[in-house]
Amino acid sequence: MEIDRRHLLYATLKNQYLIEKAPCRTVISGLLGLQTQFANNPKYALIVRGSDYDAAAWERGLVKLWTFRDTLHAVHASEAGLFLSAKGRPETWENRWGVEPARMEYWSAFALEKIRSGVTGRDALKEACSAKGMAPDELALIFNGWGGLFKEMNRRGLIAYAPGTEKTFAPLSRVRWVDRDEARKVILKRYFHAFGPATAEDFATFAGYPAREAKSLIKNAGFPLRSVFCGGTEYLYTGALPSEGDIPPYLFLTGFDQMMMGYRDRSRILDAELLPEVRTLTGIFHPLVLVDGRVAARWRMDGGKIQIRPLKKLPEKTLRQIAERAEGLFGAEKPENA
Repeated sequence: MEIDRRHLLYATLKNQYLIEKAPCRTVISGLLGLQTQFANNPKYALIVRGSDYDAAAWERGLVKLWTFRDTLHAVHASEAGLFLSAKGRPETWENRWGVEPARMEYWSAFALEKIRSGVTGRDALKEACSAKGMAPDELALIFNGWGGLFKEMNRRGLIAYAPGTEKTFAPLSRVRWVDRDEARKVILKRYFHAFGPATAEDFATFAGYPAREAKSLIKNAGFPLRSVFCGGTEYLYTGALPSEGDIPPYLFLTGFDQMMMGYRDRSRILDAELLPEVRTLTGIFHPLVLVDGRVAARWRMDGGKIQIRPLKKLPEKTLRQIAERAEGLFGAEKPENA
């Protein structure tokens, strides 16, 4: 079956809950978590996608784990075992941070005890470790800004990062570990349902798996994967392919939105020449505005006010309508770190 680019775009936006909202729990599970480099990004994603979004309770039941592409994602605590299993359970402590494995194991036990007792903040834990006798040079390694000991504890299912803007940790309990390949099959099925139609290369890029492994997972999926062609390229999906429909004139994406992070080829929504305006040299993806399904502007909060920066020439009327729509979505939230 052959579809055109417009149909591909519509199906993608609908499957990503950008045309029809869904319950927040469905959105989070379906999109395989929400990337959370900036603490409020999952909240923004739920504002635009969640039919039952609640500003006072959106974090409830969520934890942050190191998952795809070795980045932090907010996921349901009940699904922690799935995502940790898909990444792979470390069998031994390794000297990854310049600290001997025995010392990592020792300080892990100490930190876990403190976290369980209610000492959950990073700074408070640092003080506790120092008081326990951790030397300054070891302290710097253990509390490495890229994760250090707490990333290793997270990978082992001992703790999770708490959602929100505070740097705190929470103990994990009843993590259900499963076979890694079986977990990855679940990931595969969810990906091609919410991110499809997508290519095998798109899946490999999103998951951070080697291309050969991604293709092997697809070949041995154990469930039906359907395909369509667009411009000579094969795209895979599960479930029913959404029929063609109207694309909303304005859609909003958060920073590191799964709509941007989910594909190797972003040409369905992004003109190649705009990539430097969308992603910084350090790899940060800005919050974006889609006009008729294409990236056309960036948005951010500045001093409690929403600012729109067009990335291509847009009529003044369009800019006003975008600003009004953004205010309606995000204005009452007064989000930070946009």
